[in-house]
Amino acid sequence: MWTGLRRTQTSDGACNLEAMEAVDRVARQVFGFDLRPGQRAAATSIAAGRDTLAVLPTGSGKSAIYQVAGLVLGGLTVVVSPLIALERDQAVNLRRRTKPDGTPIRVVTLNSAQHKAERRDSLAALRAGEVDFVMLGPEQFANDESVDAITNVTLFTLDEAHLISQWGRDFRPDYLRLPSVCESLGSPPVLALTATAAPPVQADITRELKMRDANVVVTDFDRPNIHLAVRRTRNDLPEDRAVDDRAVEVVLAHETPALVYALTHARCESLAERLNLDAYRAAPYHAGLPAAQRARTQDDFLAGRLDVVVATSAFGMGIDKPDVRTVVHAGVPGSLDEYYQEIGRAGRDGQPARAVVVYDPRTIRIPRLLAARSRMSPAVVHKVIDVLEATPGRVSVRSVVDTSGVSRQQVLRVVEELEGLGFLEPDGSDGMVKPDELPPDAFSLVYREGGRQQSILCSRIEAAREYAETVRCRRAELLAYFGEHYEPPCGACDNDEAAAAVRAQPSKAQVGRRHHEPETAATRVRHRVWGEGTLLSRDDHELTVAFDTVGYRHLTPAVLENGILTVEH
Repeated sequence: MWTGLRRTQTSDGACNLEAMEAVDRVARQVFGFDLRPGQRAAATSIAAGRDTLAVLPTGSGKSAIYQVAGLVLGGLTVVVSPLIALERDQAVNLRRRTKPDGTPIRVVTLNSAQHKAERRDSLAALRAGEVDFVMLGPEQFANDESVDAITNVTLFTLDEAHLISQWGRDFRPDYLRLPSVCESLGSPPVLALTATAAPPVQADITRELKMRDANVVVTDFDRPNIHLAVRRTRNDLPEDRAVDDRAVEVVLAHETPALVYALTHARCESLAERLNLDAYRAAPYHAGLPAAQRARTQDDFLAGRLDVVVATSAFGMGIDKPDVRTVVHAGVPGSLDEYYQEIGRAGRDGQPARAVVVYDPRTIRIPRLLAARSRMSPAVVHKVIDVLEATPGRVSVRSVVDTSGVSRQQVLRVVEELEGLGFLEPDGSDGMVKPDELPPDAFSLVYREGGRQQSILCSRIEAAREYAETVRCRRAELLAYFGEHYEPPCGACDNDEAAAAVRAQPSKAQVGRRHHEPETAATRVRHRVWGEGTLLSRDDHELTVAFDTVGYRHLTPAVLENGILTVEH
């Protein structure tokens, strides 16, 4: 029977070597391939027992990391995933494999879409210790029945880990309960996986997950086969028509299969209808459509029965279609993290692909409005704190939701802030323990933190706007956001092409010239007004800094000379 890696070595170096050899062996024997360098480094790190954050581009095989490492470690691997469809796909792929000893890989899922009989069988298999991998959503840990069935955990994996970061608009409060859940499961090694995490987000992930001496594995963010461009709309047309006209024009000018990302449900519907009139097989995809219709659209796109899907950002996570040739954004996305992840769904086969933003300055109000709505109102914070103050001892999140009338998402955000301040203690499930009384300044501290998060969200929107309006090399601008230095020109963006058209054509040696330096990714700085931050990139014209209090800011190098910004040593 396969029992995983035997740790007989005492030194870290020997243990890492043993882990690396075991990782290589399992990858070849079970999956039939050699891991790429980033995959191998992350799998080796976690197989050696070290908490690990792996930041790898979309389509680079992040799931192989936990699959290989989980089999090396033996025992039960818990995989927390935000999408039921993604859980199912990964479970199906694993069940087709056998372990090195020839026995089948045993996988179960736990989710809200299961029939009672299927859930009962999954829980029974977990209790009996007959499972190698369990795939489930974070909300399952609010169910005591699920938590009680999960034992002998040797690896705790969080997929799409950026969702735990409050730097993002896609922040999922349910993820904030995971550190206490992990502790209740025996504190196994933690593996966090994401395709989109700038340095501040990386720090946020490791902090929120309470990772111990985390090993952060980050591979090159550049996708050189994707051409980057922005197309402006006509300003003499109404906003909706201007965006639709230009988006359709862009799709007509490029290859399919294509993904078009729109900011609203209405835009998805109208663009899909327009594209169908132009002889494309197109369909909308957004949260307002029935689940069965969304599933059919996804299946048809993967099977090649659709040329174009027009979607909100809800579409694409975990979708592995290698031949997407074009990704169009009908309006500036809410952040460059979101944009990078979505364009990463193009050209996974390594062939040339195009990413085009249709930019109308008027559309920036939509992500700004969404960001404004995300801030908790004083009334919401008061309601949650009032219920907590009236409930002594242990209190469950569900009871706070029921009593306060506030949504679970907002309750969890308030609770997480109170836990972070040390006013509440999580109990490893769906509850928390509170003292007899909360401090009198609890409300003001929580509400102040909400204001900080609001500033960060707004800064991310402004960074996306600046990307759309820049005249610099777009690849250099995009990679700078992720703390990666890129020496322009890339020769594969509209701005570089426009610059080349007004001067002598550069030599082949200059086109596509690249130079990556880790020089500024970890440099901490302090601003006289905004306090501490991380210097992400710098050149002769501009500094990009992510401040802890106000988010992303673009500054001139003069701030270093006049002392407004100082480097911390």
